[in-house]
Amino acid sequence: MKGIKVFLMCTLFLLTLAGCGGTSNGTTESAANTQKENSSTTSNQNEGTSSTTNTEDEKKFDLQGATIKIGQWWDGADPRDVPEEERSIGVEESIKKLEEVEAKYNAKIEYVTFADYGKYVENFTTTSLAGEPFADIVVLELFWAFPQLAKKGFIAPLDDYLDLSDPKYNAWMKSGGSFNGKQYGFYDGVPSPYGFFYNKTMVEEMGLEDPFELQQKGEWTWEKFRELAKKATKDTNGDGKIDVYGIAGAYGKVNYMGEQFIYSNKGSVDRDESGEMKFSMDSKNSIEALQFLSDLYNVDKSIMQPVPDDAAKEFVAGKGLMYGGFNWEMGGLMEKMPGKTLGYVFFPKAPQADDYMSFTPFGNMYMVSKYSKNAEAAAHILDEISLFGRGEEIALQSLEEKMPTKDIFETRKLMRQKIDYSGGYYALPDSGKLFESVIDAIIKDKASPATAVEKVKPQFEASLNKLLQDSK
Repeated sequence: MKGIKVFLMCTLFLLTLAGCGGTSNGTTESAANTQKENSSTTSNQNEGTSSTTNTEDEKKFDLQGATIKIGQWWDGADPRDVPEEERSIGVEESIKKLEEVEAKYNAKIEYVTFADYGKYVENFTTTSLAGEPFADIVVLELFWAFPQLAKKGFIAPLDDYLDLSDPKYNAWMKSGGSFNGKQYGFYDGVPSPYGFFYNKTMVEEMGLEDPFELQQKGEWTWEKFRELAKKATKDTNGDGKIDVYGIAGAYGKVNYMGEQFIYSNKGSVDRDESGEMKFSMDSKNSIEALQFLSDLYNVDKSIMQPVPDDAAKEFVAGKGLMYGGFNWEMGGLMEKMPGKTLGYVFFPKAPQADDYMSFTPFGNMYMVSKYSKNAEAAAHILDEISLFGRGEEIALQSLEEKMPTKDIFETRKLMRQKIDYSGGYYALPDSGKLFESVIDAIIKDKASPATAVEKVKPQFEASLNKLLQDSK
């Protein structure tokens, strides 16, 4: 899990301002808060006393040389550390923003690293309670932040400081970074989406319908997906054994695939229809999704059997038409499949869905420490060091240059607007193992989805109830 997030962070660093990928941060053009005229406040700062002046259009801060720290668990987050000869347009513009904001706020912006991922939250909470959080702005996994850190008051609602009605704040930031009606997470980009890679060359050779073309017509549905997977599952050498499958498997074995099917069908693991935290893998929509997965594996046998440990390897070897994976895998797959054309599409549209969506369990964003002596100023700084619209332009330009085909670029462009979070249940101890046990029971033991889910429900609910109780 740690490795995935670090990779995503370092990728996004080139596309958005102050973040090194995998996590979310956005940094923003200034969002001005309208204040009452002639009002002012003063507060003690890390270094001396900072003054705050309110005008009708903008709240101004003078931090009198104080340092605003931005904390994360990986090195290389500061764009100013990138060698000049290696700086992209995005990095150059990010550096310019940082310099402008430092001058405007009379402050220093420093990126600090606490590299022990496993003890990262402990370090943040311990230093906060001691009155000196290790950073004023911190990168946090969403499943760390919600509900624990939000409910216990370790992170500040950004709504208290910024006008978040501005359309520059993207849908991913607002959906993934909000909790109980308040906005805590900040990010002006999107995480790497999860979809289906497919061997376009093989599609043409088999005379099958192209998934991208179906997607463009709105016809890339469970029904079409299942039909395509069945047609591609074949014994090609006549030895009586299937040697090519419709689906080679997925990154994260079949677990992530199951998760995508659940959430894309408007189901969930840990939320009810109102959004409240509640065990919900036994909901109608979730069970329907798990049944679909069961049918693919047990009835159609169109998912490679047994499920391979390294599904990407089998996909590269031509043993599967499709492979579920993160978009960041694109480069590696292309390198290993010379002479083949790849395609990339959303998971098929589910019966209960009205649109295509991609879901990620790996969402992390920048959040403001409520214990920071400069919390309000930090929120405004975070906002103003972002590229927002300009960052989106740079990101799309980079995508267009890097994606191997126009089809893939069009899918990735659309995915930037249609991505949501699915990892809330990761906050529960052993939740990953419990979810995996459900999938294993379905595909290995041939258990019905309802039976498999019912078996883990007591432990899931007990863990969830404890989490909610501990978060009070």
